[in-house]
Amino acid sequence: MRKKKRLGSADWGRKNNGSMAADWLDLVTIRLIREADLPELEWDGEYTRYRKVYREVYRNFEKGISLPFVAETTADGIIGQVFLTRKEPNPSYMPRSRYFFISSFRIKPGFRDRGLGSRLLDVCFREVRSHRLRDIFLNCAAANNRARHFYEKHGFRVVRLDEGNWSYVNHEGLVITEHESAYLMKKTLPRFAFRV
Repeated sequence: MRKKKRLGSADWGRKNNGSMAADWLDLVTIRLIREADLPELEWDGEYTRYRKVYREVYRNFEKGISLPFVAETTADGIIGQVFLTRKEPNPSYMPRSRYFFISSFRIKPGFRDRGLGSRLLDVCFREVRSHRLRDIFLNCAAANNRARHFYEKHGFRVVRLDEGNWSYVNHEGLVITEHESAYLMKKTLPRFAFRV
């Protein structure tokens, strides 16, 4: 039996010549979340404030509204996540048709720039196609140029700049309002992409 490497370590996938191993992503499993995953989504306390938000996402998953995916390895546990939510027509986004919205797209720092973000987006694109929809929206922090360029590389375009005010109930039951200007970005999948 082949022993899996611990991806968070320095030797996570370098070949003898120093190039990145092409198959490291084969060690990553992308799947829908389980209720037992919810504590791990807090990322060792960094996102504890979103505990109730994650619980609500899980409830929406049980209702068939959200598709929350995690990326994990046997050695490292959850190393990334992306939530995909089906939305009804909304004049602010798609006035006449349903669409999907991507949120909570994160990859732990030690696993970035290795192709995992692209792989997670591909999973989202396949899900959108399987629902016979074409439009996907997301918010990208205006200050995060690196993320904006990543999304643009994958076909998203900036629709507008939003103030980025939103509220949630944190893990202590307090209503918290966050302010972060964000670009609303959109990607429309091509019509021929509906083959599933």
